[in-house]
Amino acid sequence: MKSKRLRNWIIGLMVLAMLTIGIASSYSGFVEAKSTCVKSNGTITEKNLDLLAFNWSVSCER
Repeated sequence: MKSKRLRNWIIGLMVLAMLTIGIASSYSGFVEAKSTCVKSNGTITEKNLDLLAFNWSVSCER
């Protein structure tokens, strides 16, 4: 019984780690898109970022 509980904790921690890495990676892409727009002398006209940063969009005008 103890080994099943340990296995479930390990699986849960692995899933949590993958979710955290996915959120951090997606947010990093959002920040990179914003900075690329500003570096190319553009103006950010619209930016949307959802709660966990999986869905985001940036509109840039020059």
